[in-house]
Amino acid sequence: MCFNISIVSSIDAIEQQFNAEFHIDFSFESKKHISAFTNPKIPVITSKDPNMIQPFYWGLIPHWVKDVQKADSIRRMTYNAKSETVHKKPSFRDSIKNKKCLIIADGFYEWQSTSSGKICHYIQSTNDDIFAFAGIWSEWVNQTTGELLHSTSILTQPANTMMAEIHNIKKRQPVILEGNRQYEWLKSSQDYGYLLDVAQNISLTAKIIESPLKNKN
Repeated sequence: MCFNISIVSSIDAIEQQFNAEFHIDFSFESKKHISAFTNPKIPVITSKDPNMIQPFYWGLIPHWVKDVQKADSIRRMTYNAKSETVHKKPSFRDSIKNKKCLIIADGFYEWQSTSSGKICHYIQSTNDDIFAFAGIWSEWVNQTTGELLHSTSILTQPANTMMAEIHNIKKRQPVILEGNRQYEWLKSSQDYGYLLDVAQNISLTAKIIESPLKNKN
């Protein structure tokens, strides 16, 4: 699965890469480590507004959720969405139809289980410093305050050979899109299987590093 990412690239570099501008209200800061479990806002480009980079909460809240307690509970289970079942799950099946997005990153972290403990790997695209995860998004209205919240989830798929060696328990990897595939994803309807095939075979590089979770409470 994918719960830890990095976005160390500058605003200028990201805007140039995606030919899009950061939303005026998005106070973006480059970070070496972003954990889904901290309820962060991460940079997203939606199918609705492909020229704008917006801050979306990581952890999708479906539009039908009734209250804050349920929203807080469900988002903890929607950091990722399995590509094999995304069209069936109640939390995701509406978004996958016409609410696709790109989730911007330049690396992610995964842990390999060994007999002597877990080894952290930092993984990047071989071809591009900045890439995008295939994602889906949702709008949810807090009925108590009237606040409109945007949230997102990263699609995952079965791991390729390299990722299966690293993520050697669940053997999953995020769906990573490069170049023209990014906007093909935004424009796609239900027929996007070929994009998953390309993403599964994407060229990645990995290096062993000290875990960014070390000494964190």
